[in-house]
Amino acid sequence: MSIKDKEKWNKKYRDPEHTPSTEPVEWLTEQSAYLASSGRALDLAMGEGRNAIFVAQRGYDALGVDVSEAGVQKARDLAEAKQTTITAVCADLDDYRIEKNAFDLILCFYFLDRRLFPEIREGLRPGGLIYFETFNAGHLKYTSFKKEWVLGDHELIREFMGFKILKYREVDRDEKSYSSLVAQKESD
Repeated sequence: MSIKDKEKWNKKYRDPEHTPSTEPVEWLTEQSAYLASSGRALDLAMGEGRNAIFVAQRGYDALGVDVSEAGVQKARDLAEAKQTTITAVCADLDDYRIEKNAFDLILCFYFLDRRLFPEIREGLRPGGLIYFETFNAGHLKYTSFKKEWVLGDHELIREFMGFKILKYREVDRDEKSYSSLVAQKESD
């Protein structure tokens, strides 16, 4: 990410008119039956921490990473308000490296950096889960996004080939088009 991205997110999270989402992404709650009751979790581009907090409340040791200092502070404050603990780290995902074979769960919602796909695959332990949801190419008809900011058709399936696909969907409704995946890394 660039300094410009960091400034954009800090501005958004510091805006007094901004109402933070405190509840987890719907896809995560709908597919929560796959979650274990413990393990190590990583939430990439966590924003204000709602998804990291959700899995921490279910027993995961949750680490959330985001480029925005304001987002990271809001995540810490929300965790405290919800009486749970997360580790919230301010880091640029251009420079951040996902530790290999370290996580039982990796979350990535509404953030796309294709360079991270191999690191996500390698960062999961055998049997670990990936929950991923972000905009796909169908969303381009609703927005001025650049093509490289959205997933191609079935791109998540291709990126996690070799994983057990537990749930997958491509949705286009309410002027929003996105792809969602839950997949499990095969055990050794």
